Amino acid sequence: MATTVKDQLIVNVQKEDQVPHNMITLVGVGAVGMACAISILMKDLADELALVNVIEDKLKGEIMDLQHGSLFLKTPKIVFWQNMVKVNLNLEEGGHLKKTSDTLWGIQKELQF
Repeated sequence: MATTVKDQLIVNVQKEDQVPHNMITLVGVGAVGMACAISILMKDLADELALVNVIEDKLKGEIMDLQHGSLFLKTPKIVFWQNMVKVNLNLEEGGHLKKTSDTLWGIQKELQF
């Protein structure tokens, strides 16, 4: 096989280290979710941070805030997903959840597994 001049001139002196790819996904962009996201970014715990939320406008706003601030951090990629999980409920269950969805504790108390 014939080598090119470029191949002859450029030689790797040292092997590249394999960098592990770590991704963390946070569900919910409320006060607690965003506090967790900022902590993850500040401590450089992941190569990629993904956020999931059902309210698309809030999710996009929080992602833009994090992306603007990430210029000063090492995490290269911040992404978002909307409605990642689909749940099929009958009308009675859906209505029951809507009535009790004021607090997370209310939902957990009302659901029976």
